[in-house]
Amino acid sequence: MSSSIFSLIDWHVPVPIFTPTWTISTSARLTFIYVGSLYVSTATRIGQAKSKDGVLLNKDDAVVVKSRLRVASVVSLVALGSTSEMIRRTAYPTQSIFFGTLASLRLIGIPLPIPSFLHNNSLPFQPSLVEYSSQHIIPAITLPLLLTSTLFAGPLLAAGLDGTLLGQRHTPSLKAALKEKLGNVWGIRNYLIGPLTEEIVFRGCIVSLHALADLPKSILIFATPLYFGVAHLHHAYEGYVKGGRTRSALKRACLISTIQFAYTSMFGWYANFLFLRTNTLLAPLVSHIFCNIMGLPDPIEAVRIHPHRKWSIYGAYVAGIVGFALSIMPFTKPSLFGGSWYWQ
Repeated sequence: MSSSIFSLIDWHVPVPIFTPTWTISTSARLTFIYVGSLYVSTATRIGQAKSKDGVLLNKDDAVVVKSRLRVASVVSLVALGSTSEMIRRTAYPTQSIFFGTLASLRLIGIPLPIPSFLHNNSLPFQPSLVEYSSQHIIPAITLPLLLTSTLFAGPLLAAGLDGTLLGQRHTPSLKAALKEKLGNVWGIRNYLIGPLTEEIVFRGCIVSLHALADLPKSILIFATPLYFGVAHLHHAYEGYVKGGRTRSALKRACLISTIQFAYTSMFGWYANFLFLRTNTLLAPLVSHIFCNIMGLPDPIEAVRIHPHRKWSIYGAYVAGIVGFALSIMPFTKPSLFGGSWYWQ
């Protein structure tokens, strides 16, 4: 394709190479394995995980979190490897295993340059590492982050009024802030392993399989996030167990899970769009991490804390939404990232 920095072996994929039925069933299995793996061991299963003293643990206990992080990491790597191998065997049967695997991984969205000994640069890659970084890696990180932060203009203003933005007088340094966020298992779960494993499985693997079945973009953007949303419904059971298995606990757990399902599905629409436009997992990953850091926007609480800035806060929320809507297409133009197989 024109205006692409990528090697042509990445793009010559005759679709469909998978049937819709096979793709849907495979994606459902990936979702089930990702969620079901958390309940295979008693060390990760809520209602059975216990401390050394025999006390039942909840999903936020450090022991359970560590066990789940290990399981999720292994499952996501298995999903990535198996999906890559299925694509390699079907899309790149004439390539060597090495180059076919690299091509399939790049199609999934793993940002890897193609090694080549046919080019006269100090490091033999095609494109060169400098070109690949400047035209793909850096834009894939910075532009989606700017776009996502535009949507959070209201919460960012509220954080500024609270004095909690990075760089404000009474906030910790960047090093201290990173240590605070990632210096414990909960931070690693929320801002590193959780987003990374979810993006690998639900964006890289599942969306690429649907695209290679030649399903329309409307399905890729709006339907495939349902796997992501369904994967979070198991929290209803965990909330029910944590609440004492009562009827009120069940109602509360179902309500929370319904809200979470809606939110994760909506985020999935956006993350899928970013992935399709940029052809890399970096774009949805940085947006996922940023959204996890910001949390759910709460303008009512912000106005309650800062009543004298009521209209400024509401105005920032509206401006953020409008700015996001106006910026989403130009900020995700595929040519800014070196081209995208998914959005030709």
